[in-house]
Amino acid sequence: MNTTMQHWLIAPIVVAATLQIVWTLVSAATRERWLSRAAQTLAAYPQFKVLQDAVEQKLVRLRSSGGCAGCDRKGATPPMIALGLIFAATAGAPLRAATVAIVDDVGAKVALAAPATRIVSLSAGATELLFAAGAGDKIVATVQGADEPAAAKRIARVGDADNIDYAKLAAAKPDVVVLWHDMVNKRAVATLAKLKLPVYSVSVSHFRDFAGSVQRLGVLAGTSAIAESEARALARRAAALERKKFKGDPLAVFYMTWDVPLYSIGSRHLISEALAHCGARNIFDDIDFPAPIVEFENVVKRNPEVIFMSTTPITARDWRERWAPYTKIRAVAAKQVLVFEDVRLDRMGPSAFDAVPGLCEKVAAAHASLHATAR
Repeated sequence: MNTTMQHWLIAPIVVAATLQIVWTLVSAATRERWLSRAAQTLAAYPQFKVLQDAVEQKLVRLRSSGGCAGCDRKGATPPMIALGLIFAATAGAPLRAATVAIVDDVGAKVALAAPATRIVSLSAGATELLFAAGAGDKIVATVQGADEPAAAKRIARVGDADNIDYAKLAAAKPDVVVLWHDMVNKRAVATLAKLKLPVYSVSVSHFRDFAGSVQRLGVLAGTSAIAESEARALARRAAALERKKFKGDPLAVFYMTWDVPLYSIGSRHLISEALAHCGARNIFDDIDFPAPIVEFENVVKRNPEVIFMSTTPITARDWRERWAPYTKIRAVAAKQVLVFEDVRLDRMGPSAFDAVPGLCEKVAAAHASLHATAR
């Protein structure tokens, strides 16, 4: 037997003996702490499931015996020896951590070592959805404007959708970054890739989409019990909304969300469905994008009967002045350039349901005013 082989045979015996002595000398509290940590670590490695079970059983025996490691032979054997035997038996097996495989709202696969406990949300709507899924306490940072529910106001900020502070974001040490598909610029996505941060995309275009989105976020954050319950409630609300959908001739509406550049909504924005429910039609519902930039001339060409300005009354005064010269537009001529300041629809979180009645009141009033003028 050569010297190298002798060393290979002697080394495990020396290590095992040393571990046995250390295990005997340390306190019961230390043994329990070591066992708990070992069980948690082994849970990430499916090939060591047998060892994990053995460690957990030893932990139970240790606790039930008040820490008496020497009360029986099994209790006296330190788990490190068993660990060495299992590792020797599985030396050829790849050491690969188990992953939680998640599919996000756009069908992309996101792999994490465990359900996310530290989440950065780069969208006010995504933040609201995470709270609905029971994961609000796992959000370590979000963006300006994320103020629903009230607890979201206490979360640290890392900028807004167009200006992210990536140093702050990285310092938050997120397990995953949640963003809104199509509502974040490509530079942000590229930067997150450089930072090697997992990205999960949220996308809600219709009220019926909320249920599935919340369910998937529950899987992401390990809060499925809460998420499933909330998803069922959201599905019921979406079904009820669908049953009450307006029937008749809809008003042609231009929905304005910003002035320079001129932003509107497309077919994949929740507001398009809300307008249809209330008896209106988004004049840009042929654009397959949530928030397109449009031209004033194009609005003139499509000639809406109503213009909704999604802003505060103070800002709306400036926006209304920009429309004043366009007297050929029916909405301008009929003085139907109106303010709608409920941001819950723009945010596209579950509270959007609560904003629909207010929008319907505005549309109904416009219907009545235009019909009265026509008579």
